[in-house]
Formats: sequence, C-alpha cells, structure tokens
Amino acid sequence: MAQDQSILLLSAPGAGKSESITQAAEDAGLSCKSLLGTQIAPEDVSGIPRIVGERSVFCPPRILLPEDPKPFCLFLDELPACTPDIQKSFYSLLLERRLGEHPLPKGTWVVAAGNRAEDRSLVRSLSAALINRVIILNVRVDVKEWLIWAAANNVRKEVLGFIIFSPDSLMRRHPADTNSVFDTSCLGQSGTCAQSCGSRGNHVSGHRSGTRVRKGLPGRCRCLFRLL
Repeated sequence: MAQDQSILLLSAPGAGKSESITQAAEDAGLSCKSLLGTQIAPEDVSGIPRIVGERSVFCPPRILLPEDPKPFCLFLDELPACTPDIQKSFYSLLLERRLGEHPLPKGTWVVAAGNRAEDRSLVRSLSAALINRVIILNVRVDVKEWLIWAAANNVRKEVLGFIIFSPDSLMRRHPADTNSVFDTSCLGQSGTCAQSCGSRGNHVSGHRSGTRVRKGLPGRCRCLFRLL
C-alpha cells in the first residue's frame, strides 16, 4: 500500500511507530531515509534554485531524492508537529510523489508518523488538504501481541512479569492536569512506556549476558506491517 498511497500513522508517544516503519522497510529490502518535520524549513523540501541556461531549476535535497534511482522508504517523522508552511510544502510529495519536477523512484514508500492532539505533544492542526492526501492509520497497543514480541526478542522475564501483573502500565495516558506530576511507576518512565519497556528490557538483558540482542518488530504493529 505504501508504494501507492501515502500513509500517516498516529498514536500516543512511545508506541513504536518509528521502529516499526524502519524494520518494515528493512524487511522489504528498502533503505529508510528519515526527515524530522520539526527541524526543517520549506526550502528543505522544495530544494534550492540554480541557473541552467536561461531557466532556474530547483535542486531537491539528497535525503528526499537520492541520486541512486532505486526505490526507498521516505519516513516523514513528526508530521503533525510541522508548521503550516512545512505542511504545505509536503502536498505534492504526499499526493503526486514528486518534488517539483522530479518524481520519486517507482516503488518508493512515503510514510509519515506523529502523535495525536490529545497527547499534548506540541501537535498542530493538520490542514484538510494534507489529510485528504494521506491514509490515516491509528496505531494501538495490544498487550498480548507485545508479550509475544517481547518473549521472542529476549526482553527480560522481570519486565514481562511486570506487564502481565499490570497490563495497563504498558501504555499509560498522560494526566489531563498539566500541573500534575507524571506517573513514573512504570519502570521509571513518565506517561507512555510501551517502547521503553522493550528497549530497556533488551538493554539490560544484552548487558548482563554479554550478547547482542536482536531488534524485533513489535507485535502490535503486525497489522501495519501487512498493510505496508
């Protein structure tokens, strides 16, 4: 789907969107090039002009249009946090798969991700024009799927036991009161922690055993993996 339609993944922070996209692209044999929407300017998308004969030609940045014509995965991270000017600069990229007069290589994935407005993550309103150019997929955290993934990826049994004992701790909502102190009972993390449970469990397990821990795709995102 991602090679034909631009996709936008939305969820609370820490659900593992970025890791899932990166590994899905790797499993498909595509290199993944990431662009953080909160750290670019509109000209970083359209490119800068140069004179060719008596015409000006815009040269797109290499990260968005590599010199190698092979397809790749273009990951637009934190898209909902972009300013309106940045959102507008992505219109033709999301809909027509082109940067100015330069089309993306055939078979290239265009996948974006970000948080929701209710997550209080400095998210801006998405324009109706941008929403009409993407397929929005809401990513949810599934405890059973996460436990299957964690067991297959050497996450420590203490972490698995804690999540089995307190499944709601896998993904906690931030308190509605902005003056409240975040709940840090879940492995020392504030708010959401589905991603940190796996990363911390892998880190500790790899450190104590002296072995390299293989990264895996969170089970809760297998539906996304099939769609991509």
